[in-house]
Amino acid sequence: MKINPVRGTHDLFGKDIEKFNKIVFEVKKTAYQFGFEELITPIFESTELFRKPLGEQSDVVLKEMYTFKDRNDDEITLRPEYTTPMIRAAISNGLLNKLPVKLFGTGQMFRRERPQKGRYRQFNQINFENFGTNDSFADVEIINLANLLIKKLIPKKKIKLHINSLGTRENLDNYKKILTDYFNQNKNLLCSESKDKIKLNPLRILDSKRIEDKEVIDKAPVLLEFLSKENLNDYEQIKKCLNELDILIYEDPTLVRGLDYYCNTVFEFKTNEIGSQDTIIGGGRYNGLIEVLGGKDIPGVGFAGGIERIMLLMDDISFKNQHIHLAILNEKYKTHALKVYDFLIKNNYSVYWNYKYNLKKSLSIANEKKANFAIIIGEDENINNNFTVKNLSNGDQRVKDLSNILEFIK
Repeated sequence: MKINPVRGTHDLFGKDIEKFNKIVFEVKKTAYQFGFEELITPIFESTELFRKPLGEQSDVVLKEMYTFKDRNDDEITLRPEYTTPMIRAAISNGLLNKLPVKLFGTGQMFRRERPQKGRYRQFNQINFENFGTNDSFADVEIINLANLLIKKLIPKKKIKLHINSLGTRENLDNYKKILTDYFNQNKNLLCSESKDKIKLNPLRILDSKRIEDKEVIDKAPVLLEFLSKENLNDYEQIKKCLNELDILIYEDPTLVRGLDYYCNTVFEFKTNEIGSQDTIIGGGRYNGLIEVLGGKDIPGVGFAGGIERIMLLMDDISFKNQHIHLAILNEKYKTHALKVYDFLIKNNYSVYWNYKYNLKKSLSIANEKKANFAIIIGEDENINNNFTVKNLSNGDQRVKDLSNILEFIK
């Protein structure tokens, strides 16, 4: 019986695993440049960690979480996002005693959404979090870091930075009341799903992609008009700094993000090249969230990025290190071949043998794998204690002993 992957999951191999590893490599390299330290958390947590902070009426909590009871009847959830687990880990391990704390991680998330291009039920995510400062420089730094990652990984793609400010919790609560009144007045023009959201959380309607909602959303009161002077000044400062860094921005008054814990700055890097799942990286501020999760009242700012979505936009990886293919012409010469194999591996070269004692087949596979060199080991090489090295790009072929092989390959 053939067993296929569970719907909404996928295997990574071949060109995709090369892209995946490239992303993780660049994420770690960039993280250390910006002074972030790596944190890995379990893939499942207590359900309470997600229920209130993400919003009990949010789509994630209501429809998408993989929640179950273990043998002790404890309610467990596979993590649907990474910010709350990272905060939980920082509190649990006493990492918040000396601020600021800058952490990053990569890992698997789980959401029972409708699978489509760029959206899976098990997916991989990048996360960066900065705990402990209200300084707007931290907002700029986190956006700059995300922008730099995008430039490194998908430099040829058109990605647009959308940005908005939600203001403080008080601002947001007042705005929700104004928005509720407005949507109630225009209720008959909204789709049934948006009508239900008026009472639950009117901000969710601003995220709607339904055509019938568009005109109502376009005419809705704009949040920026209700922000305090202090919030507006912070927002202007962030925009000014981003301009100074030559990061182009698009002010998006309807941008609110999908989880309840956001406030102040929110942002998304978007593309129109992968269909409806257009956000590559998104994040913002979540002041107050750490206190909700049992820590001190410490501010925070961060972002998450979908690795699979970035992979969809990446070119194939072209390795620059030398690939060397062994062509052993007879089983009798394996011991001699082992000398050069071990020597090259210890000198950090990539070496491959296809376990075939046939020159033609070996060279064919070397070509298929885009090897740079082939090392041929036959009777003469075995007798004379040397190796025939062939440059596969220009056909140059030389006989070398072990001490001179590197000079020719270099």
